[in-house]
Amino acid sequence: MKKLAAIVLVGGAFFLGLAQADLVSQADALFQEVWLSQYDPATLGELRAKLETAIDLYLKALNLDPQNTHILNMLARSYYTLADVFLPEREKQEFHEKGQLYGERSLRTSAEFVRVEKEKGFVEAVATSTDVEACYWTYANWARKVELGGAFGLIAAALRGDDKKLNALMSRCLELDRDYLAGGPLRAMAGYHAKHPFAKDYEKAREFLEEAMEKHGDYLENSLFYVQYYLIPKELWAEARAVLEKILASPVEPYPLMNSFCQFKAAQLLAEIQGKG
Repeated sequence: MKKLAAIVLVGGAFFLGLAQADLVSQADALFQEVWLSQYDPATLGELRAKLETAIDLYLKALNLDPQNTHILNMLARSYYTLADVFLPEREKQEFHEKGQLYGERSLRTSAEFVRVEKEKGFVEAVATSTDVEACYWTYANWARKVELGGAFGLIAAALRGDDKKLNALMSRCLELDRDYLAGGPLRAMAGYHAKHPFAKDYEKAREFLEEAMEKHGDYLENSLFYVQYYLIPKELWAEARAVLEKILASPVEPYPLMNSFCQFKAAQLLAEIQGKG
């Protein structure tokens, strides 16, 4: 009987593993389908539905394997993408908060992270992480959630010490892989310096974004952030218009969703700054 019970347990675990792998495979495929589609107002509803289905599949898979960092990281990334690209402004903050929570859960799958966080705090624990995706998507959701709170939200977050935690996350990303997602850590650190309520540094933002554009010029968000975080604050209107026009004339491959979304935002921004300077 003991042998039979052991066989049943092993068999059950095997089939649960297959079920979890199948759910993740389906979710990954749906996310990639969305990621490789162009941003088009005519198909936004369809793309959003596919991304929400991917999230549901990841959540079901997570119930079978709560410590799976790939699932946790993809939930953090999927919630960020859903909020950033597909949701109206009033709904974004809630979903970025969900993304942040899954990113933090991913970080805390590391026993060393948990130990150091308990003994010394979050900032010190981040330095132990080797998971660039967990660090990046935790930061991305957290920073965007704070930004959506407006000037008061930025000040309140800094007073809570969130800025130190965000800086620790992105500094660690730069150490692990500054080229992740076509220079994502460089973009994020530029945003950190451009938006800090008490210590703005547009020159540091420029340095990070120039590196990102030089190495990953085909990812248009690098150039869009250059306009938003350096050229416009410096009131370099002619240069800003030139970069925005270049974004609009650029191919969307190899990042069709984000590049076409950036072109949509670039067109709006260009209209806003026409006639300035």
